[in-house]
Amino acid sequence: MNNWVPKNKTIMFAVALASLSIVLYFSGLFIVLREIKKIETAFYSTESDFYKEEKIRVIKSITEINKEPIKELQDFFIKKGDEVKFIEQIENTARSFDVDFEIISINVKENKTVSFKEDVILKIKLEGSWKEVTSFLNKLERMPFGVSIESINLEADIPGNWSGLIEFIVFREK
Repeated sequence: MNNWVPKNKTIMFAVALASLSIVLYFSGLFIVLREIKKIETAFYSTESDFYKEEKIRVIKSITEINKEPIKELQDFFIKKGDEVKFIEQIENTARSFDVDFEIISINVKENKTVSFKEDVILKIKLEGSWKEVTSFLNKLERMPFGVSIESINLEADIPGNWSGLIEFIVFREK
């Protein structure tokens, strides 16, 4: 039997070749994984774009279907600058029911919890017959604006004549 012992040169060549093979293997593996990651990113990006387009289409469809209720809700809040128009409507309503009407105070209270609205607190003094005052209050509650009557304090001054203070909140867009 031949006891062959490799030379140092042969061993070094084999080790270098094995090391080079390992480096090439991991380099190839890294390149393949990077390409797979690019493909996955492109796929998810395309899927995400499709999802966004679909979501926008659905929102537009829902908006179109609910156009009337959305308009109603938008009209519920007084827009900035329309306060005078709103007060004129209240005055016209009071006149139509023969109720003497005077605004005592107007305060704006910013709503901290809701970012799209603020409360306008109106305090009015009114005077008229019981029927006229209650009809006016009923009409005030049924106005197309967001109105919440907070307090009513009415007293009969003379028989058949009622006067007092009403405090109510009107919802206004910021």
